[in-house]
Amino acid sequence: MTMPCGAGRDPRTPETTGPGQRAAGGKALLLATSILVPLALAGRAEAQQQPGALTLQPVQVEGAAVRDIETTGAIPQEKIDREQPLTLQKLFRDEPAVTVPSGSTASQKLYVHGLDQAKLNVTVDGAPQRNNVWHHNGNLTLDPIFLKSAEVQAGVSPADSGFGALGGSVRFTTKDARDMLLPGRETGGTVVLGYDTNSRTFRTTGAGYGVKDGFELLGIGTVARGKDYENGHGRKEAGTATDLMSGLGKLAYESADGHRVHASIERVEDEGTRRLRPNMGFINNATGRLLNHTRATRTTATAGYRTTKPTDLFDPDINVYYNRNGLDRPNENRLPTPHGDFKAEVESIGGTIRNSFAIPTGRLTAGVDFNRDEVSLERFHFPTDASERITTIGGFVQARLSPVERLRLSTGLRIDHQSYRAVDGQTFDNTGLSPNISAEVDVGGGVTAFAGYAYVWGGLEMVETALFHANNYRYSPDLRPTAAHTMRGGLRYADGGLTMEGALFRTLIDNPLDMNYTTLRRINGQDLKSQGFDLSAGYRWANAGVNAKYAHSDVTYGGRMVLPSDYNTGAPVGDMLTLAGRYTVEDWRLTLGASSEFAFKIKDDALRAAGFGSLRAYQVANLSAEWQPAPSLANWTLRAEANNIFDQAYSARSTYGQTSVITPVLSQGRTFYLSSTVKF
Repeated sequence: MTMPCGAGRDPRTPETTGPGQRAAGGKALLLATSILVPLALAGRAEAQQQPGALTLQPVQVEGAAVRDIETTGAIPQEKIDREQPLTLQKLFRDEPAVTVPSGSTASQKLYVHGLDQAKLNVTVDGAPQRNNVWHHNGNLTLDPIFLKSAEVQAGVSPADSGFGALGGSVRFTTKDARDMLLPGRETGGTVVLGYDTNSRTFRTTGAGYGVKDGFELLGIGTVARGKDYENGHGRKEAGTATDLMSGLGKLAYESADGHRVHASIERVEDEGTRRLRPNMGFINNATGRLLNHTRATRTTATAGYRTTKPTDLFDPDINVYYNRNGLDRPNENRLPTPHGDFKAEVESIGGTIRNSFAIPTGRLTAGVDFNRDEVSLERFHFPTDASERITTIGGFVQARLSPVERLRLSTGLRIDHQSYRAVDGQTFDNTGLSPNISAEVDVGGGVTAFAGYAYVWGGLEMVETALFHANNYRYSPDLRPTAAHTMRGGLRYADGGLTMEGALFRTLIDNPLDMNYTTLRRINGQDLKSQGFDLSAGYRWANAGVNAKYAHSDVTYGGRMVLPSDYNTGAPVGDMLTLAGRYTVEDWRLTLGASSEFAFKIKDDALRAAGFGSLRAYQVANLSAEWQPAPSLANWTLRAEANNIFDQAYSARSTYGQTSVITPVLSQGRTFYLSSTVKF
């Protein structure tokens, strides 16, 4: 599935990894170890001190007992509020199974175990984010500070998680008014001021919220603006300046009987000078302008009803949504031929109606969902524009059972019908079933065994809309729907504050859609497979915690390693390790933190044969400190971060790789981020 797009296939220029970078990597590992090991031993050491000394008490991992069987990772509100991430890359930097490419906000998209976001069911407040506009751009314009949680189901997903979860699901949930209020308050506000020294980015976030007589009201707004950041070589990465405006409004009412209705609207806009290809560095000896004014927007509106006082037979959840993603790339270059200039929109309207029923040993959730995607592309070099329409209607049941004390089961079935009206006038109607089953059993001694399998019918994946700006494509009349077999199983251990987990996973996607760029025809591609293992270990005390996570993902397409140029399919990620720890000195109202990310070198004959070089190893270390200046000002927090402290020059995994004519876009070099948060 290799699309040239300027990427040469000549042997790559030599690697530029020098002694300084290798030394920085060693320092990163040494620093992470020197911080995390003392944190892990702190409780034991302090317990031996004089009476009255601060003692670290082990605690259970919050939320671990109630998570869905299929959930493989979750980022809670506590962590999001503490770290105030500016980007998706920072939001997921402690999750090695999830990678986000380097570059500006315009290039951010998700890969889970190396599978592209196009193969995932990604939702924001229940609204699917099917925004497969252009392979050079990201697919998700999102302000992470608005989030209450981010939940990942890598691989096996239940039937009620939605349509098209070939490689899993990622669910983003935004904050409500009650999530923001201080204890005992009915009204409140939050102001966050932040500054990034590398990119000279100022961030201002303000929020107001309140609850009264059953009503809830929330408003949040963010403005972030800065300059192009410098990479680890001290060179500016053109087209990466932050220029983000976002807002979230919510209104809800809950009656005394527990009937709750809600409505929300979110608007995010990233506008500025961006690279012609935001996911890449510049192309050597290229002609014409390589920077363009770009405007990426997302508008998501939802409304719904549920009850907070369910009965055995009445526990409904109704959610309807409108979602619009836009990408505007005007023809500023004034060239007579297509060169990445277009105006694209993906509008989605849909909803879900479900109810949960009490049944013997558990609950049964049943419902229907529906979605219509309208895809449109304004073409500047053709007399006609391009459009597609995709309509999907599905029904599902999912049972969550505990037939005996130590056993938990989750099993269900989806049926979906899809009608796909293609750009060439053809209509494809297909129907498919998606069964799943997962189980957990408490073996004893704190050990839990778990396993799951799902067959996911995915229909025809939304096309990469921007391809139509340069050519008139046709669809092969014998296109087959895409389907996936996903499996995951392993062991988990929990005892007090200690948790450990190991799992094997495998996802095989049959009949993924591809493009034949010679005949300009959409076809079925070859098998796409992601397999490997996840390992994690952590310990939490009342005022400290450490964890380590390791992910090995082997992604192949047509029997060879997936390439960076296999757009909308996957990316080579290999082996990833993350370490993180934090420690609170309660008497000083001070929390210290550290994290580090390690990516191991990837060498493969398929990379070399396609003109790509080896993907270099890198190590990134970060430090943070959070301080409440005075006991009387408990709602005022100052935070300082030192990110990429050894100024490593690197491209994050899933970034487009280096060739003889393309230099990869590098991530931000050393930077300090300072913020002040006041809640009242």
